[in-house]
Amino acid sequence: MHTRSKSAFTLIELLVVIAIIAILAAILFPVFAQARESARKISCLSNTKQLGLAAMQYVQDYDEMYPCQPWDGGYMGTASNDIGKDGKRMWTWPWQLMPYMKNKQILVCPSDPKRGKSPFHLYSTDPTDCWGIPTPISYGINIGMFGYSGTDKDACDGSGANVDWAVYYSPKSMAAIPTPASTYMIADYGRASLESWWVNNLRASNYTDVYNKSAPGGGATKDSDPVWFNALQSFNTHRHQGGANITYGDGHSKWRRGTAIASGAEWEDLRKSDEGICIRDYGGTGTCPD
Repeated sequence: MHTRSKSAFTLIELLVVIAIIAILAAILFPVFAQARESARKISCLSNTKQLGLAAMQYVQDYDEMYPCQPWDGGYMGTASNDIGKDGKRMWTWPWQLMPYMKNKQILVCPSDPKRGKSPFHLYSTDPTDCWGIPTPISYGINIGMFGYSGTDKDACDGSGANVDWAVYYSPKSMAAIPTPASTYMIADYGRASLESWWVNNLRASNYTDVYNKSAPGGGATKDSDPVWFNALQSFNTHRHQGGANITYGDGHSKWRRGTAIASGAEWEDLRKSDEGICIRDYGGTGTCPD
């Protein structure tokens, strides 16, 4: 009687199939990761766009004046500050824009590793800590546009530290910004406020989260430092695929590659730039008011 033999996979065949699957996974996983990050970048861009629209609505309601930070500290008088309704605060711009956005979630970038709780923002459980932003936030504002107001020159933590430099950042109107469509207003950032000297925290927005310290000041002048330069080349130090999302003074938003981001001060950028943080007419003196 003839019997039919049963067929089966050999060990070699199984190993070949496993190897093929492993190769395909190695090829496709980075693609999937990039696709996921692209979605997060778009979500963040939507956040910054909504913040820009909120700022534009604010200036229309307040005689074309941008929000400003009350350096006096004062008490916010709101229970929405996540710590206490009597908390003294300096960084109040999110609460000034809140009636126009009504959503705290858009203050957090989905690609922020610390989800808006970067240690460099100096969060504190002390309700009198004027430097703390009680609500998680991934974005910084241009200190030259969202200036300061008030007369108290003592630090609101009671230390008495002199802060006279704040008077140089007065509240600004839209008319005071020579080139709003080229001036950064709100952006992915590793500190509380955009400043020309600290532009590297915008060029590599996740640097503070990765290294738990500020990126070096001085813009592109620091690129000769091999440690910083290597960090600048790493995607881990950037918020979105080698760059950051930025909202400009006229309310429009776009993604910019980190190497293309400028302070607006030629001596810091080591090149001329038609955009940046500085409140000036780009192409002019090449210096910032600060």
